[in-house]
Amino acid sequence: MNFSSRFWLFAPLAMFFAIAGWAMVHWWVVADAFDKKLTALNGHEALPGISVSYAGKTISGFPFNIDVVFTGFTVEGQGAHGPFRWTTENFALHRLTYGRTQDIYEAAGNQTLIWTDGRGKNHQLTFLPGSLRASAIIDGRGLLRFDLDMVAAAGSDSDGARFTTARSQLHLRRDPKGDALDLMVSGDDVKAGGSIAGLFGDHIKSLKLYATLTQGQAFAPLLAGQGSWAAASADWRGKGGQVAIGPVAIASSGLNLTANTFSDSGNDLRGVLDPLY
Repeated sequence: MNFSSRFWLFAPLAMFFAIAGWAMVHWWVVADAFDKKLTALNGHEALPGISVSYAGKTISGFPFNIDVVFTGFTVEGQGAHGPFRWTTENFALHRLTYGRTQDIYEAAGNQTLIWTDGRGKNHQLTFLPGSLRASAIIDGRGLLRFDLDMVAAAGSDSDGARFTTARSQLHLRRDPKGDALDLMVSGDDVKAGGSIAGLFGDHIKSLKLYATLTQGQAFAPLLAGQGSWAAASADWRGKGGQVAIGPVAIASSGLNLTANTFSDSGNDLRGVLDPLY
């Protein structure tokens, strides 16, 4: 066997081991840096006005993923109208070590969510989801898109009123065509009683609500992780930001509505989104 034959026999194998070695070293470097970053964040601000804490964490996913599982995970801070707090028994973060920056999140176990609405009223929900997943896509300007999907959840509010939902979703993105944010909220087979039931009645068979927030640039510091939620909301209002509702499709025990655009003079439908802005 001459040199040329040996080269073409062993070169692909050598290249494979070189790539595999690079992938292994790259994973350990990225995982170690991420582990140190998460340790430094525990109990401190992850974003302006928003802090993260957890009881414990484990990192895995070698060689192409970073998979972090947290226990006793809490996010709290100042929202658009006042303090908020979300606590979950178990929380997981998944990220590729190559390609575009996209994080996948999963939460499991009992969940507690506390927030303040636009009227300054505090709310609290305690619930157990069948599954609770989200994803975030990041580009050079910060958050490009966020998607949240919850399936088969049941819980209650602070007054003991019960609720169940077959599926609920929230989607947010920077509008690719202009200075705006696009929002979408949906719910299927949502049943609620007591103070939870409102405009839509105690049984929402299906709900799809689209909205566009003008003056989206006001939220740019928040989406880039450089400004607070409350400051972004105040700046948006100061710049005359508006909410365009539609399309809307609601079928419930209290309201049935289908429209491409909707004039919400009483801010009833906007109230569904007001914790965000």
